[in-house]
Amino acid sequence: MVENSDRKNSPALDKTGEFFNVGAPLHAVRPGYIQRPADSLLFDTIVAGNYANVIAPGRTGKTSLIAATSARLQNNGFKVAVIDLEQISERDGDSDAGRWYYSIAYRLSRQLRLKTDLQTWWQDHSILSNRQRLVEFYVQVVLQNIPERIVIFIDEIQCVADLPFAEHLLASVRAAHNARATEPEFNRLSFVIVGECDQQGLVGDPQLSPFPVATEVRLGDFSRNDLDVFANELNLSNADAARALDRVYHWTRGQPYLSQKLCRAISREQLDGDIDEHVDRLAMHRLGGRAAISSEPHMSHLHRSVMGDRKNFESMLTTYGKVRKGMRVEYDPDSPRHRQLLALGLLVPDQKGMLRIRNRLYESVFTARWANENLPLHWRGPAIAALLVIALTAIPFTYTQLLPKPYLRVMSNPANDLESVASAHVNLRSFPGHDDAADRMYQTALENRARQATTRNEIRALTRFALVLPNGQALADRMQADFWDRSFNDAMREERRDDALMAALESLTVSTQPRRRRAASLVGDDYSELMATIPVQDADGVVFNADNVQLTYHKGAAISQWSVASGSVEAREPWTISALEVAPLLRRVIVDREGTASRIGMTINVSHPRLDDLRMRLIAPSGRTAELSFSAASSAANEQIRIPQDQLRPLLGEDLSGTWSLSLRDESTGVTGHLMRWDLSLNSQVLVENFDRGLDIPDPVERPSENIWFSPDGRYAVARALQSDSARVWDLNFAQAARTIAVPANERVLGMSAGAEFLVTTSQNSVNLWRTSDGRRDRTFELGTSVLDIVLSRDGQHLLTSYQSDPDTIFEVWSLATGEVVADLSIAGVPALQSIDATANYLAIADYDRAVRVWNLRDAEQVAQFDLRSQPTSIELSANGQALGIVFASSGISLWRTDRTGFPLLEETGPGSWYLAFSPSGARVLAGNRHEGIQSYRTSDGMPAGPLLDPGLGDGPDRIQAYGAAEKIVVTAGAGDIARFWSSPDVAAASTQPGAVTPSAGWRGPETAVATVAPGGQRIAFGDRSGHVHIERVGITPTDTSADSDEISFVGHQGSVTTLVFSQDGALVASAGSDGVIRIWDAHSGLPRPFYGRATVTTADRMAFSPTADKLAVLGAQRVWIMDSESGDELASIDLGEVHADLEFADDDSILLGAESGTLRSLYPDRTGNWHLRNIWQGSGPIRLIAVAQERKTIVLADAANRLHTLDPQGGEIGADVLSVPGTLLDVAFSPDESRVLARTGRWIHRALMTPQGLVWTDTIRSPRVMRGSQMAFDSRREPGGARSAGLAGDRVLLLSRAAGGAELVELGFRYADGPGLFGSRAALLENWTTRLQGDVRPIMLPGL
Repeated sequence: MVENSDRKNSPALDKTGEFFNVGAPLHAVRPGYIQRPADSLLFDTIVAGNYANVIAPGRTGKTSLIAATSARLQNNGFKVAVIDLEQISERDGDSDAGRWYYSIAYRLSRQLRLKTDLQTWWQDHSILSNRQRLVEFYVQVVLQNIPERIVIFIDEIQCVADLPFAEHLLASVRAAHNARATEPEFNRLSFVIVGECDQQGLVGDPQLSPFPVATEVRLGDFSRNDLDVFANELNLSNADAARALDRVYHWTRGQPYLSQKLCRAISREQLDGDIDEHVDRLAMHRLGGRAAISSEPHMSHLHRSVMGDRKNFESMLTTYGKVRKGMRVEYDPDSPRHRQLLALGLLVPDQKGMLRIRNRLYESVFTARWANENLPLHWRGPAIAALLVIALTAIPFTYTQLLPKPYLRVMSNPANDLESVASAHVNLRSFPGHDDAADRMYQTALENRARQATTRNEIRALTRFALVLPNGQALADRMQADFWDRSFNDAMREERRDDALMAALESLTVSTQPRRRRAASLVGDDYSELMATIPVQDADGVVFNADNVQLTYHKGAAISQWSVASGSVEAREPWTISALEVAPLLRRVIVDREGTASRIGMTINVSHPRLDDLRMRLIAPSGRTAELSFSAASSAANEQIRIPQDQLRPLLGEDLSGTWSLSLRDESTGVTGHLMRWDLSLNSQVLVENFDRGLDIPDPVERPSENIWFSPDGRYAVARALQSDSARVWDLNFAQAARTIAVPANERVLGMSAGAEFLVTTSQNSVNLWRTSDGRRDRTFELGTSVLDIVLSRDGQHLLTSYQSDPDTIFEVWSLATGEVVADLSIAGVPALQSIDATANYLAIADYDRAVRVWNLRDAEQVAQFDLRSQPTSIELSANGQALGIVFASSGISLWRTDRTGFPLLEETGPGSWYLAFSPSGARVLAGNRHEGIQSYRTSDGMPAGPLLDPGLGDGPDRIQAYGAAEKIVVTAGAGDIARFWSSPDVAAASTQPGAVTPSAGWRGPETAVATVAPGGQRIAFGDRSGHVHIERVGITPTDTSADSDEISFVGHQGSVTTLVFSQDGALVASAGSDGVIRIWDAHSGLPRPFYGRATVTTADRMAFSPTADKLAVLGAQRVWIMDSESGDELASIDLGEVHADLEFADDDSILLGAESGTLRSLYPDRTGNWHLRNIWQGSGPIRLIAVAQERKTIVLADAANRLHTLDPQGGEIGADVLSVPGTLLDVAFSPDESRVLARTGRWIHRALMTPQGLVWTDTIRSPRVMRGSQMAFDSRREPGGARSAGLAGDRVLLLSRAAGGAELVELGFRYADGPGLFGSRAALLENWTTRLQGDVRPIMLPGL
C-alpha cells in the first residue's frame, strides 16, 4: 500500500514525542508553535499604543502568546516586563497589602533593570493609597528612567479575585490610562492583562476597571489546518497523518493543550490498521472518560475550578447538566454562572447563541452524571413524603409518556452530535413499546444528517452509527450511495472528471446499471489506455526521454523520475544533481630573457592513482594555452613524465619574457594526488620546481547545482559550478555523472552530439566540441560574425547556423563529423519562425506574410509553400521532413504534408492554448489543448490514430506531450502539474465518445472543413476545402455514401466552405465560403438554389435562418448582411460600429445581436423595408452567445465570463439565478420543449432548468470533441405508437465528432438509460482507478543511489 511505502522511505522522525509541547510555555521560534490571529492582533494593538486584555480559558497558550509577543516587542525596541500574579500570591498572598504591592513594584524594577532605591522610595510614599502609590511609581520611577516605550504584562489576573486587598491593582492600570489625557508621558506605557476569569465579576465598578478601555484579544482554539504542522511528527504516512489529525480535531476541536497531548500520544505509538479506531482509543484512554478527573491534570483543574466556586457551583453544575443532556440553553451575558462556565472553557456559545460543550473530550469526562453527583441534596421530610405519593401515582404516565420526551427531543434536534443521538436511541428503545418508533426516528435522523454530509469522514461516521438498526447495512449502503451521487454531481458541474469518476465508483455501494453506465462514460476510450498518473510535482521544469520512456522533474538540484519497465510505470528514488567546484593548482615561473620560444620541452612528476582525472594546461605570458595530457595511466612519486612535443607546439613563437604558468586540475572526487616536480625547457633555459614533500592538488568539492541545462531529448543534463568553470555531464537514465569538463562560464550549451560523443557549446561566434570520454576540447568551429542563431539537429550530427546579411538571411549546415559546411541557403528578409527536420535536410521558414516555405537544404530548392489563414506562433517539421505542424497560439492548429500543399490534412480551431508534437518517426502527431484534450493523428492522412486523451493539465509552462521511441506509449506532463502515461494503440479508436453512441457513416472525405447536423438529427451537411457541400441522411451506409457521392456533392464555392447552418425545420442549408459567396441548399434533394449571394462581410462568423426560413442573416465582425432565402436578394447590409460575436432571430422580423461592449441589440425593419438598430439591454461584459426560446419569449445570453443569464425581452428583466460554468462556452441551445437550457464547453454539456428566477443547474454529461461548425441537436424520432422521444427535455443530444476515417454522429444521454456499464466489484474498481488516477507508483532504488 502507499502508506507503508511512504512510511518505510520517510526520514527518521522523533519517536519520543518531544516535538510536542504539553503544558509548558512554547516560544515562537520553537518548532510546533502555531501562529494564530491573536499573535498579530496583540502585537498590532500594543504597537498602536493601546491597552489589551487576553482573557481565555486555561491551557490555551496564553503564556506562550506572552513569550512570543514579548520577543517581537523587544526586537522592535520596547522594554517589556511580565508580572505573574500567581507567583506573587503564592509567596505574599497571606501578608499585608503593602508588602503585596511592593512585590509588584519590585518585580517591575528588576525586570526593567531600574537603578533606584526602591525600598526608600516606597517608604517615602507610604502616605498614599496603594493605587496612588502604584500610579506614582509608574510616572516617577518607570517612565522617568526609561526613555523607550514600555509594555507591562499582568498574567494570571484571576488570582486577584481571592485577595481582599487586590482591587487597587486594576484600578491603578485604569488610572494610568486616564492619565494619558493630562500627562503625555503615560502614552509610552501600555498594559496587557492576561488570565482566566469573568471580567465583570472581577471589578464591580466599571469606572475603575481597565477592561472597557482595553482591546479584547480573543485567543481561539487551533483550526483543523493549524494542526497540519504536527503531521510530519506523528511517525505516520501522509495519508494516515491526515486521517489521524482529522480524528484529533474530532475529539479536541483544536483545544491547544488537548491537541498537543493527543498528538504526542499518537507519535509515541506504532499505529497500523484503522487509524480512527487507534486515535479514539488513545483519546479515551489518555484524556477521556470519568477517570480523567483524577488522572489528567487539566481535567482535574476544571473540576476543582467548578467545585471551588462555593458561591456559583450549584448553578454552574445545573446549567452544565442541562446542556450535557441536550437541552437548549441560551447564553445570557448577564448571568454570572454562564460567564464563569465560558471563562473556564467548559462551554461556548454557538452561532445561534445557544450554549454547547466545547469539545468531545470534555463531554466524555464531564457527563450529566458528574453534574448530578456533585449537586448537594436539600431534602426535607414532608417534601420527601409528598414526592413519594406523587411519584407512585405518576409512575405509569411518566414512564410511558413523559420520560421518553427528552430522548425524542435529542433525536429530533439536528444540532446534537451523533453520540448523543445514538445514546438517546438506546435509551428510548429501553421503554416498552418504543422499539419501532425509536428505530424510525433514529433512521430519519441519520438520513437527514446524511443528506447534509459534505465530507467522507461525516458519511463514514453516519454509516457506522446506522449499523445498529435491523436494516442497518442496507441503510448504510444507501446513505453512502446517495452521498457519492451528490459528490458525483458536484464534480461534474465543476468539470472535475477524475473526482467524478471516483465518486461514481464509490456510489456502487448500491450497484445499479445507470451508476455503472455513468462510470463507464467517464472512463471512456482514453482512460482505458491510461497506465498511471503521477501526482502534482513541485518542480521548476520537466523533460522526457523517448528512448527510455523516462520522465524527469527537476526542482533546483533535486531530481524525481518515472519510467516504464515491463509494462508498468515505476518511480525512482529521488536524487540530486551536483557540480564539482574545481580549484586548480597554479605554479608560475618568471622568465626575464627576451626572444621567442623556438623549442619547448616539459617534464612533470605527479603522484596520483588516476592521472586520467587530471587536466593540465601550460599558459604562456600572452595568455595562450596548450592543453596537455598524460600518456601514462598512473604515476609514482619518483617517475618523470615527458610531455609530447605536439602538445606544446601551439606555444611555439610566444615571447619568452613574462610569467609562464602550469595549471593542474583534479576533476574527479575520491582520490588525491601531489605535484612533486615540473621542469620547463624554453630554448636553452631550463626552469625547475622541485617539491620534496609534494604539493597537494586540490580535491574538487561536490555541491548541488541549480545552474543546470537539460537536453531537449531528456537524456542528459549539464550542471555548472558556481565558483569555477566546471561543467559536469550527467546521464539521466543511469543517474550517474559521466564526465566533468572545464567549460568556460560564458559558453552556452547547445546539446550533445550523436552517441553523446561530444558536448557542444557556443561562445560569441564559435562552437566548441568537448569529448565526453576525457573532457578535452576536440575542435572549434569559427563561424564568423553576425551569427543570429545556432541550432543542433535532433540527430546530433549537424549544426544549423543563420547569419544576417542585409537584406538576406543565410543558413549554413555544418557537419560535426567533418567540421565543414555541407549545405547553405540564402533567403530574403529575416524569418519569423524556423524549424529543421531531425537530419537537417529540410528547413521550414515562416515569414511575416502568413506563409510558410519548406526548403531542401541540400540543393537549396523550395519544395513547398503553405499560405495560412493567420500568422502562426510556432512551426515544427516532422523527423523525416514530410509533415509540417503549425500552431496558432490560442486559436488552433493545422497539419500539412509537404507533397500536398492545397489544403491541410488536419485543422482544429477553438479557444485555449494549443500544442502539437510529432512522434520520433514522424508517422504520428499529438495535437490539442487542455479544454478539449489531446489526440493522436496519422501524418499520412490527418485521421485520428487513437482516442482523445484527457491529460488533466493546466496552461502552465514546460508542458510535455510526447511519444515513446517505439510509439507505443504517450506521456503528458507539466511542471507543477500531474503527469500521465498512456498506452498508444496501433489502430484508431472505434469511437470518440465514452458512452452510448449511435454511429453514422457520415462523409468520409479527409478534406472536410466544416460540418453540422440538422435540428431533428435526420440529416448532416458537410463542407470541404474544395468548395463542395454534401448533405446526407443519418444512417446511410459507407456503400451508399460511395454510390451517391456524385449525386449529393455539388461545387458551391470557389474556395473552402467556412460556415454551414440548417434552418430550424431542417429543410434548408446555408453555406458560406472563403470566396465571400452565400449559397442556399435544399436539404432533401441536396440541390443548391440557383442564385449566389454576395455577402458584404469579410468573413461569415455566424449565420442564422429566421423561424420560417424566409430570411438568412450573416454576421461578420462589425457588419450584418441579410438576404431573402427564396430569391437571394439582399435585404440589408448594416455597419454595426463595433465587433459583435453572435446573432439570432427573435422572430421573423427581429434579429438579436450581441456586442463586445455587452450591449444586446435588436435589428428590425420598418414598413418601408428600412432596418433599424435598437439597444435593448446593457451587460457588464462582452456577449458571446445568444439563444432564443420562441414560445417562451425568453433569451439566454452567454458572456465572456462563461455565465448564462436569462432575459425577458419585453420587461427587460434579467433572471436572478445565473448559471456559471468552468470551461469556455462554445454552444448554447434550448431543449425542444424550451424547459431546459444546454450549454457546451470543450468536453462537457451542462443542462439547467428554466425557472421564473433564471437558470438552475440540473446535470452534466461528458461530450466528445465536435467537428468544426457542429452544434447541438436533439433527436426528433418518435417512439413506437407515435410518442415523442425523450429528446423534448434535452435528455438526448446529437453531436458530430471526428472518428477514424471520417465523421460520427454521437448520441449522448443524460439519464444513462442505455450503453455499456463498467464491470467489476466496487472494491476492485476503486483499487484499480485509485492507482491509475492518484499515482500509487512505488519508488525503486537505482544502483549507485
